[in-house]
Amino acid sequence: MKELLEEIKINGNEKHQAPSELEQEERLLIKDAIFVRHEGSLVKVKYDDILWLKGDGNYTTLVARNSVFSVRNILKDFEMALPSEKFIRIHKSYIVQVSEINAINTREIKVATDLVPVGRTYYHDLVNGIQKLGNHPD
Repeated sequence: MKELLEEIKINGNEKHQAPSELEQEERLLIKDAIFVRHEGSLVKVKYDDILWLKGDGNYTTLVARNSVFSVRNILKDFEMALPSEKFIRIHKSYIVQVSEINAINTREIKVATDLVPVGRTYYHDLVNGIQKLGNHPD
């Protein structure tokens, strides 16, 4: 905010361009985690510890290896903040960490030891993005 006010002082009240995602990422001090509000504090959750997320209206449940957080952000906020090479949306209400997927069928995905539903439209993108061996093409 301070930078925006300084820029307005220098350049006048022109339309301000938002920094690109790359510029924002370069300014981040911690690049391997996000911070979520929990009991009045910001708690660091490493990307590698996040198993899956479930959106429910204005709240998202974040399931990590050793904890579960209920955060007042929509799932889309997390989808934009999490690295796309590590996380994939598999349902209108679910995002999972790709490296934690252990099994896939047309209705659900096993993430670590949890079963998470997969949406029909997302299933095909997921199956097309993995290496498969076997006699039956999906």
